[in-house]
Amino acid sequence: MERADRLAEALGGELGDAVRESAATILELRLRGGRPARLRRLGEPERELEIVDAQRLRRILNRLMENSLYAWEDELRQGYFTAAGGLRVGVCGRLRPGREAVGDLSSVNSACIRFPREVRGCAAGVAERIAGERPSSALILSPPGLGKTTLLRDLVRILSDRGWNVGLADERREIAACREGVPQLDVGARTDVMDACPKARAIPMLMRACAPDVIAVDEIGDEGDAEAIKDAARAGVSVLATAHAPDVAAALGRRNIAPLIRDGTFEYLVTLGPAPGRVRAIQRFDEGVAGC
Repeated sequence: MERADRLAEALGGELGDAVRESAATILELRLRGGRPARLRRLGEPERELEIVDAQRLRRILNRLMENSLYAWEDELRQGYFTAAGGLRVGVCGRLRPGREAVGDLSSVNSACIRFPREVRGCAAGVAERIAGERPSSALILSPPGLGKTTLLRDLVRILSDRGWNVGLADERREIAACREGVPQLDVGARTDVMDACPKARAIPMLMRACAPDVIAVDEIGDEGDAEAIKDAARAGVSVLATAHAPDVAAALGRRNIAPLIRDGTFEYLVTLGPAPGRVRAIQRFDEGVAGC
């Protein structure tokens, strides 16, 4: 069953019909208890749908978790879970006192369901710039929702299928969307995936176990992520990564990203925007980056 059909089945009613109708363009569905659902589609205005009450919201989330809350407990500690087909479901609500996670679905009052899109060839231009005798390290920058993960996935696929061994640290399960160890999204024939493992642990594990030519990670987070990326680069491994920032100047204002840029860990800086999937700029670090 396709991802849209899986989601539509879990939603039911008008919501399910809307998802089926929008399968080719759907980007995101937001559900907020007691308020209208909102559907965002590629290149189209946001669409307001029926009101979803709290009970129905809980039923939808239970279906997406295949009626097994405990199976997703570790991911819920981070405020999200990844459903079948790579659907990323962010949840928001009230934490029970003394708990670190959303441990009870009765406390969830909203969900943001993001729909992964494979756009084969969208990274071809970037690949041509960064892949010579060996792939260069590159950092992809953009605000949320402009296609960083989609571009990274396609870049991994291209380099992998060209013969490079790629180690993918897929902490949030958005890039490969593994199911029982098998990627549901195409990340290339020579890609090894460390699934649902924190990047700071996954990167050294991939280096020890798989001898990658390239390490790929999504959304650099804390200092541990940054240090693991530096270690990989020091070992001669190329690194592909993404980070939230509208441009290089803003990225230089982020504590754990600025040192990686300033010390030349990334040979290329790729900026997306203003429209989803559009590459605005590709800069070589050694040609000079403002603020460095």
